[in-house]
Amino acid sequence: MSFLYPYVLIALALPVILGVGAYLLHLHRKGNWEKLVSPAHRKELVRTTSPLHSVIPLILALSALACCIIAAARPYNGYKNTEALVTGRNLIIALDISRSMETQDVSPSRLEEARTAARVLIDALPTDKIGLILFSGEAELLIPLTYDHLTLQETLNLVNRDWESYGGSNLEHVLKLAMQSFERAAATGTNALVILSDGEDTMNFSPALLEEARKKNLMVITVGIGTTEGATIPDTERENGMWQDAEGKHVISKLQPETLSMLARETGGDFFIMNNSTDLTAFAQTAAEKIDRHEEAQSAGKAPNDMYEYFAVAALLLAVAAILLATRWRRMPTNLTRKAGILILMALVPGQLQAAPQKESHNAYKQALNYQKEGKTEECAVELSKALLDEDTHMQAAALQRLGNIKMEQHFDELRKLYTPSAQGQPAQPTIQQLESIVKKLQADSVYYQDALKAQADFAPAKTNAERVNKLVELINKEIERLKQQQKENEQKKKEEQKKQNEQQKQNDQQKQDDQQKQDDQQKQDDKQKQDDQQKQDDQQKQDDKQKQDDQQKQDDQQKQDDKQKQDDKQKQDDQQKQDDQQKQDDQQKQDDQQKQDDQQKQDDRQKQDDKQKQDDKQKQDDRQKQDDQQQSEQESESDQQADRQPQQSAAARREQRKKQRARDILNMKRDEEDEAAARKLRREFEYHTQRKRPNKDY
Repeated sequence: MSFLYPYVLIALALPVILGVGAYLLHLHRKGNWEKLVSPAHRKELVRTTSPLHSVIPLILALSALACCIIAAARPYNGYKNTEALVTGRNLIIALDISRSMETQDVSPSRLEEARTAARVLIDALPTDKIGLILFSGEAELLIPLTYDHLTLQETLNLVNRDWESYGGSNLEHVLKLAMQSFERAAATGTNALVILSDGEDTMNFSPALLEEARKKNLMVITVGIGTTEGATIPDTERENGMWQDAEGKHVISKLQPETLSMLARETGGDFFIMNNSTDLTAFAQTAAEKIDRHEEAQSAGKAPNDMYEYFAVAALLLAVAAILLATRWRRMPTNLTRKAGILILMALVPGQLQAAPQKESHNAYKQALNYQKEGKTEECAVELSKALLDEDTHMQAAALQRLGNIKMEQHFDELRKLYTPSAQGQPAQPTIQQLESIVKKLQADSVYYQDALKAQADFAPAKTNAERVNKLVELINKEIERLKQQQKENEQKKKEEQKKQNEQQKQNDQQKQDDQQKQDDQQKQDDKQKQDDQQKQDDQQKQDDKQKQDDQQKQDDQQKQDDKQKQDDKQKQDDQQKQDDQQKQDDQQKQDDQQKQDDQQKQDDRQKQDDKQKQDDKQKQDDRQKQDDQQQSEQESESDQQADRQPQQSAAARREQRKKQRARDILNMKRDEEDEAAARKLRREFEYHTQRKRPNKDY
């Protein structure tokens, strides 16, 4: 048996010290009361305690403490193979910005296609650390490994060829810089490098460098951008718009996949060719799956066979036994629950040794990004504060930089509102006090970027944002000075304009008095004209009202005559309707009487037919019975004759003869029953057709 934390076993001296201290304390107390009590009266005055309730509980408690210490040292018995998945992936994207990447054989250009592929790949790996390297003749780590994917996307949008150091594509420097970045960030898990390049003007690199990359489990995924046919390299500074070499010839750039393919093959990665027909989403999914397979290949390891559970259980049992033995059951001690809780917590200490806020911080940072996209700044700030608890300096720097961005964005919005034109289209003019307030806020909140640089000195986004804030503060200060100078000039101009306005005001007042006099005269004339017009309108209105009253009286008289005529017509119609209803009732009564007579006659006829049918049936039955009797007699006589002629016939033959005779009788009876059923059917049909009655209708 071995221990993962053997230094914890030093604490085993604690139970020994406690045991010796308890024994010395016991001796001290014993000597004290022996001095006060005489030997003759010790039995009456001193109450002795059984070792079961004093010594044994102490031994059990010290043993429980010893078991807890051993469990905390994590004892184990050998190792076992495990397949634990390595958490977290680290990815660096290397983007080629050499001159050949401006070729437009891929729409709109190779550089734009590489930029788009990088964005799609970042979106496909939302929970991983990703860095950015720009390279041409030299390689530069623009953004180290970070979870701040939004900053990565913003930086990719700003990348252009002006950032190029000098020509060529130095993949060897890219490989070295990527390995150094992973080592400096102490990156655990899967490390992958994605190179986006056309492979042209690639410089050679040593095999030793490839061997070192394989030893460090660095997987390289290369992406060749362009076509094998190629195209001319554009140059906006020349008249013909095409790049020319030293001899004045147009340069045609083609995709060179050999070096890129070899680099991916030697490091266990994969090689992709990207042109106009490439599906970027499929590329990102394939690359992510390749990284996942590499991660699973590196996940095998060994884990110790822990045995601390046995010691923890033993400590718990010993602690419970010590409490039970030390308890005097006549009176329950008040601190029993406290003792048991302390010992149980001591026994369970080994299970609380591992605490990993890493995943919680990642989730908090991811949730903060989602809140920022939704515009929930307060919730975003809370989640970023949780992410600051991570021990990873990259996570701290990213969270501080994001908090600074939130604060700065609020100040920028306030600054934009100051310079936003009004709804009437008037230009905005912020005051000096407003600009000075914004400067103070910017300077106060720039401390987030400074703290981010303290946590991670090479965190480029925080450094860039801090420089931009300083530049903005300088510009605002200049604007404040300009506004102060302008304010002085405006005050001088206002004084001069005020003097001119006073003189102009006097002239305007005199002019207004003259105009007012003219308006009063004109108003009097207009009022008189309106009164005359109103009188004419009133006279005409009276005539119109009288004419309307006469017309209304005529219409009322005509309406009364029409109503009286309608009432007379209605009365005539009602009388005629009553006569018609009475005539219909009389006709219906006659029809009912005639129907009853017809029904009675039909019943009599049907009764006669039934009687006749019965007589016929009786006659048929009598005739049939006579025939059967005659036939029976003939058969009996024939059977007697045959018996006389053949006295030697056996009894079996006679029985057979009797069976045939019974069958004939049954057949005749069935025939009679069928005839009787047919007769009943005919009677029912006759009754149905003759006894149907029409329903009585009540009109």
